Amino acid sequence: MTPAEFRDLLQRQSDTQLLGTCLRDDRAPYVFRSRESAWGAFRGRLVSGLGASRDDIRVVGSGRFGFSLKPGGNLKRFADTSDIDVVVVSASLFDELWMALLEAAYPRPPITERLGGWLGRRRSEVYTGWLTPLAIRLDRRIVGSKATPVLDFNFRWFKTLKEASELPLRRHEDISGRLYRTWNHAELYHLSSLAALRSSLAE
Repeated sequence: MTPAEFRDLLQRQSDTQLLGTCLRDDRAPYVFRSRESAWGAFRGRLVSGLGASRDDIRVVGSGRFGFSLKPGGNLKRFADTSDIDVVVVSASLFDELWMALLEAAYPRPPITERLGGWLGRRRSEVYTGWLTPLAIRLDRRIVGSKATPVLDFNFRWFKTLKEASELPLRRHEDISGRLYRTWNHAELYHLSSLAALRSSLAE
């Protein structure tokens, strides 16, 4: 699909209908040059490293289409400096990390003052049903051994994405991963993003 074709699709479909194309579509994305075998190997690496389901892994954004859907980006083309954005949907993984965070850093004083602003940002993410594991900055010197499950989870997440980053056929800068609790949470986020994109393209 080209940016012009996507603009035409915006005219003909609602944001809810666009979810099928932008999020739910299971075909090999742009970064794999439509090669299903490479896409399958990529998801296989995430399945084995994280324990997620193959059907609950997607590439979104510029890595999916070859152009960005970021609001205000004017459908900018994928480049060697572009990240590949990965969506992982898993209630069990989400709850594992969420509970580990609560046990290590329950959000009440004095822990909220000692850990800085990242804790507040993660609380906002949890409200909308997603987490960015690598944005968690938990200091073992502050919370002691309670940090271990969180740090172990993040190491597993980082290691798996790093290994998977060698598989796409298009060059790229990095892979970023977002963990959603359910598909409903992922859809709500992308509906909000599509509405913002539609508004920015109309300006």
